[in-house]
Order: sequence, then C-alpha cells, then structure tokens
Amino acid sequence: MINLTSAEHGGTSLSCGTHGGCGVDCDCGCPYTGMEEKDKVELIADVECRYPNEWLVFVIPPSEDDFAPERGMLVAHSADDAEIFEAITRITHNQVVHVYFNGTFEAYRKWMGEESQG
Repeated sequence: MINLTSAEHGGTSLSCGTHGGCGVDCDCGCPYTGMEEKDKVELIADVECRYPNEWLVFVIPPSEDDFAPERGMLVAHSADDAEIFEAITRITHNQVVHVYFNGTFEAYRKWMGEESQG
C-alpha cells in the first residue's frame, strides 16, 4: 500500500497534502500536479487483470473523466475490505477516488455471504 500522506503517492514535494488549499492548480506538489509526471498512472484495465476478485482503490488524475476513467493510480488493493476502507481514510481530501470490487458477481456474493456470517 502506498503511503498516502506523503509525496510517495504521486506528489512532488514533502508538503504535498499538508494545507487546505490543495487542488489541481496548487503548487505544493499534490498528486494532481505530480502523479502523471512521476509515471504513477496506468490503465485501469491492466491493473484489474493483476488483481482479480480484490477490492481496488484508485486516485484519478485530473486529465481523466471522473465518472468513467480509463487510467488511474492504484493506491491500495486487497481481498479484505477493512484494509481498503482504512486506506481510504488516509487519502488527502482533494483527490478523486474510485473504490470497487474487481470480481465476478458470484465472487462478490461469496464475499457478502462470508461477511454476514462473520
């Protein structure tokens, strides 16, 4: 999992995400200004092939459609949804995030059944 509160997650400086004015045009080095130039963005379809039947968390760059992105920066993946929701709480406020289960409906139903018994 990427350390989401540091420049490691796509930002370009250590002050990334440390102030309330972060955004697409900010110069603090937040992910919106650094994830593409640091080559952290990849095709979502390629990532989905690597992690079937897992929960995925992507930060979406500003160059993508927020509602139907083709590319993103994977920040967390796991079969355990608790790990995923913990990761989401550490993403800086100014990022567009997509979270979903990357599997078949049958696998999702199995996950739901296991969750309701746990």
